Amino acid sequence: MEDEVTRCYRDYGHVVLRRARALLGDEEEARDIVQEIFMSLLDRPEQFDGRSHITTWLYSATTHACFTRLRNQRTRQRLLRERTAPGDATAVASAEQSALVRQWLQRLPDELALVAVYAFVDEMTQQEIADLIGGSRRRVGDLLKRIEDIMAVAEREATS
Repeated sequence: MEDEVTRCYRDYGHVVLRRARALLGDEEEARDIVQEIFMSLLDRPEQFDGRSHITTWLYSATTHACFTRLRNQRTRQRLLRERTAPGDATAVASAEQSALVRQWLQRLPDELALVAVYAFVDEMTQQEIADLIGGSRRRVGDLLKRIEDIMAVAEREATS
């Protein structure tokens, strides 16, 4: 099994890193996620049951691991502000926007956060999302509507 995981890492490690980097916005943490994903595959190879392609499983496992990491790190926004030069308004706005997106993802239940990333970050179709989460297009549509409703309520609260 170790040879299979090594081959998988060599073939798809860059895919996991790119996904983790996009969701976390931090190279070091993204590399930690890559290590976690492949170590867990070594420790528990049965978690990939072969019902989907390995890249689909890696993509999903990486997304879940990143959400867990984000949820456990409430200081992300403060760290992003500290790392940005005070005079760089564009970088500050970008860092604040990234932190805000991550904060929203932390607040949403897992299923909604996954659908939000797939729809708004990855720009997947409802059918592609349904295939990934194992649901119907109608279910994905309902979840997207819930996300929109939650965002609308939060926006109203923020402007009140």
